Amino acid sequence: MGRAKIAGVEVRENSIRVLFSFGGKQRKEPVKLDGEFLAPTPANIKYAARLIAEVRQQISSGTFNYRATFPDSVNAPPPSGRTGEELFHDLIDRWWNLLEVKASTKMQYKRRKDNFWKVALDNKPVREFIHSDIKAALISGTWKSNKSRNNELSMIRGVFELAVLDKQIKENPCDGIDHAEFQVKGPDPFTLTEVRSILASVSEHYSEQSRNYLQFQFFTGLRTSEAIALEWANVDLNKGEILVDAVLVYEEAQDSTKTSTSRIVKLTKEALSALLLQKRFTHAKGGKVFHDPYYDEPWLYSRITSAPFWTTTLKRLEIRHRRAYNTRHTYATIGLMAGVNPAFMARQLGHSLEMFFKVYAKWIDGQNDDREMAKIQAALSAQNQL
Repeated sequence: MGRAKIAGVEVRENSIRVLFSFGGKQRKEPVKLDGEFLAPTPANIKYAARLIAEVRQQISSGTFNYRATFPDSVNAPPPSGRTGEELFHDLIDRWWNLLEVKASTKMQYKRRKDNFWKVALDNKPVREFIHSDIKAALISGTWKSNKSRNNELSMIRGVFELAVLDKQIKENPCDGIDHAEFQVKGPDPFTLTEVRSILASVSEHYSEQSRNYLQFQFFTGLRTSEAIALEWANVDLNKGEILVDAVLVYEEAQDSTKTSTSRIVKLTKEALSALLLQKRFTHAKGGKVFHDPYYDEPWLYSRITSAPFWTTTLKRLEIRHRRAYNTRHTYATIGLMAGVNPAFMARQLGHSLEMFFKVYAKWIDGQNDDREMAKIQAALSAQNQL
């Protein structure tokens, strides 16, 4: 059966093109990512459909930047001169095109530049920007936290730093704007009693596959992106271990973990049991271990992070709400409270030892405090016997 046709998207044998009218002429542009033609896969065709919709909306609103969207096109107008007259929209688009980051990260930057910075700052010559322009833009933002505000400041500082390095301007207008202070939220793990209650409730009210996934998460501490990328080829049920070497973020598979280092994770009996139960659902299909039972296909990152079984279950049990990511913290703190060597736990979780001590210092210190107090108490008891 052939693919369903999407208006404005032309699927070719080895590539995809988008079709649109601009400047009174019909345009056909190949869809590329980092200069490479995108293969006509279902995911890439969906991306092309989103792209053509965005292009048409920008053309309609008068904000379409041909060179930013199709930088290699012969149809794109020549870039602005490098004599100090480059406009802000051209600069931030050029900065974005030069980014060397993962595609999912690049898409996040794209949303931020288009939805905030192109709105908050005037499209005027780069040389005309002053410190107070950036300050006012940051004040105008409605930030979820100071961390979000700091992220935007770091981004726009980088944009204008490109102009400094290109010798368009002598000073970065962001200079002198400090990062806002914010409190880093520490781990907020569940107790084992809460874990058992959550798993029992999910078993009662939701699919067995949902229960298997959560049980696996609570007792391996994998990142969400790592768990939904796990494939049966990387599971060794006989040895009771898995190879973690990929992640799935924002529907983009990446052949490396967050730390760009693969690792072997030893499985607890609870985690191994979850895999054995999951085996009958997905093992014969090969590929991903965990599937979304509603769609009978591997989990998408956007779906697993908004899955209703998590929030609804906590509410039903009257357990204080926490992000599902705290399943990872739960496994880490269970191990530390049991006296497990922090170096082993750090390897299990894919942390550097330095990062592990920074994140879980409270639990590590707590265990050390108990052991040291036991030594003092033993010494006192010995003295009392004299």
